[in-house]
Amino acid sequence: MKKIKSMFEKHDLLKIVLLAVLVTIVLTWLIPTGTISGGTYTNVGYARQGLVDIMLSGVYSANFFIQQLIFIVFIGIFYGILTHISGYKALISRIANKLKGKEKAYVLFSSFVITLLTSFLSQTYVILIFIPFFINIANKINLDKLTTYLCTFGSMILGILGATYGTEGFVYFINYLNYYQVVSITEEIGIRFGILVLAYILFNFFTIRHMNKQKSNKKEYEKVEDLFLVEEEKSKNIKIWPMVAFLSLIVIFTILGYVNWKDCFNIDVFNNFHTWLTELTVGDYSIISYIIGKNATAFGTWDLYVITVIMAIVLLLVGIVYSIKIDDAIENAIEGLKKLIKPLCLLLLIYIVFVFVYWSPFTVTICNWITRLANGFNPFLATISATIASLFHIDFGYTGYVLGDILTTTYGSSFNVGMLIYVAMNGLVQFIAPTSAILLIGLSYMNLSYKKWIMYIWKFVCAMLILLLLIFALLTYI
Repeated sequence: MKKIKSMFEKHDLLKIVLLAVLVTIVLTWLIPTGTISGGTYTNVGYARQGLVDIMLSGVYSANFFIQQLIFIVFIGIFYGILTHISGYKALISRIANKLKGKEKAYVLFSSFVITLLTSFLSQTYVILIFIPFFINIANKINLDKLTTYLCTFGSMILGILGATYGTEGFVYFINYLNYYQVVSITEEIGIRFGILVLAYILFNFFTIRHMNKQKSNKKEYEKVEDLFLVEEEKSKNIKIWPMVAFLSLIVIFTILGYVNWKDCFNIDVFNNFHTWLTELTVGDYSIISYIIGKNATAFGTWDLYVITVIMAIVLLLVGIVYSIKIDDAIENAIEGLKKLIKPLCLLLLIYIVFVFVYWSPFTVTICNWITRLANGFNPFLATISATIASLFHIDFGYTGYVLGDILTTTYGSSFNVGMLIYVAMNGLVQFIAPTSAILLIGLSYMNLSYKKWIMYIWKFVCAMLILLLLIFALLTYI
């Protein structure tokens, strides 16, 4: 036992993810794959993954999730440059000075903003744009490492748990369910809002409790290891309003671009505006459509590439306004990129788990077997099935793709409860799963051990699980 504990004391995140990959490979040898059609399961035999498949999995992993990988690379570049700019350094310092003595209010506010944005926006990873900013402030006001993680990366996972109109996984999950049965993204929206509020209150109850313990026990204090450390700006005459304007521009475009206006709120104005804008002509030429590109889409339908372009334009404007030398910008960009290599490598390994499950969908066999243990819908068995799916699928949309038939045919009139279970459990599992992308990115970013995280978060997870099971049972049997 001691050997196992010591084994995970160094490079624990890498070892845990590699162990998850190994377990997944072993399961492809032990459990046959299957398909479900019309509620009928068909065993299609084993799809065992061998040595060559292991080598190829990394290539397919990068191919499947190249958009997310490129986006994270650019975040490194963006903050690598931004944190060396006088206007940004002065802004962070002034905000931090106003927050001295108001640390709890800041934690609750940042957690609320990040949770709400994650819950609403159609892309989860886009929230990562704001995480270094919040961490920069947290570092300046001397929040400890765990508290900082909770109000940033932890709150992102909280938003996934309480998904309302957002997260790309939920959007794709709904889209795949529509192949079997017409489903609206607003299905059980009131209950999902309730879960979001309940989870936020419980999560931050534990956060404030932790902060109080830290205050009374200074020995356990761990300073934030800020990858993009912001130094004090020595000059007192730096104008911060241009920086505020540029950052506000990113916030505005993020909300406009990633709230699904049409499907969630039946707002057509942005689609109509996009059509009008791209059809504007000067003579015989549609100049605007040439400039923004033929792949540009309307607000509410953006992918991660579009906001990356916006960030690049903002960096260019910042460089001009604050007179940044090109050589300095390049050096800082390279340094910023280097700081995110470890999280990127972990992300690539996590996605390899998805690749193996995609090639060998043994989770269909497991979830079908669990579902058949009871006659009719059973919320507790559905919870177990959803937990296993969330542990291995990585991409929640894939759950809808391979298990949508179970939800729409086997769950019958309790389909709405089954869907709710899968959505909520997908988020709850992300708090502890070694295959949780946001969890591992955050732990790596902040150099926080997986063991310490589990020792803290298990109480919240257990309490939330009990509350969720109670909700599921009430919806099913009353």
